[in-house]
Amino acid sequence: MEDGPPQTRRMIIEAGDLVILHPDGPAGGFPMVVAVDQVADGQHWFLGCCDPIARGETLTVESPIPKDARYVTRATVTASSDSTFALKLEPLWERVQQRAFVRISAHNLQVRIVRSLPPSCADDEDGEAPGDAMHQLVDISAGGIRFESNDDYEAGEDVVCHFELPGSLCFVLPARIVRSPEHLRASASKPSVAVEFVGLDETHRSQLLRWVYREQVRRHRIRDREQEKAQKLAEKRKASRR
Repeated sequence: MEDGPPQTRRMIIEAGDLVILHPDGPAGGFPMVVAVDQVADGQHWFLGCCDPIARGETLTVESPIPKDARYVTRATVTASSDSTFALKLEPLWERVQQRAFVRISAHNLQVRIVRSLPPSCADDEDGEAPGDAMHQLVDISAGGIRFESNDDYEAGEDVVCHFELPGSLCFVLPARIVRSPEHLRASASKPSVAVEFVGLDETHRSQLLRWVYREQVRRHRIRDREQEKAQKLAEKRKASRR
């Protein structure tokens, strides 16, 4: 059976909307989640830097549509500086299959997982429910999290995730186990559990997307500073040997 023609639609992307930028090849700091700062003269302006993608180059822009799918279009970088850049978006967006959100590693962050228990199960002596457990986060996205655990979580099990992100809010989100420790043990050094958020509203999704983007930018800048510092040190040592 042959695939039918791609589904396309026209979309209006306004200031404050979040999009995901995908370069045509490998590029540090990408894919990048970024918010539209303003729209002027048919161009969408963003705060930040899009290096190493230069003016005149093209990339793919992705936008999720709630309760629908994900749509992509092409864009050309029309302006670029250290603090802002602009894209000229093609008007038609093509519907694509759902894909995972941008996911980044979680450093020294924890999540409290609350499992559903029968009403007959009472709180323990410490006042905590028997189904509560703290775990170390492995990574996070706007669609779900992965955490270290040897516990007997089962795929399809409903849980509630409690976690706090630095510089952001506290989140209490319903979720569902999608991969248990048994499924992930073979491919990871430590057993981990993957969950996807269930019924996530756009407010929480936007907050998570923004945090992931800011964290990406922060880590990218730290990495750049460290590389620049190491390069200067190497040049200094080389000069001292002359």
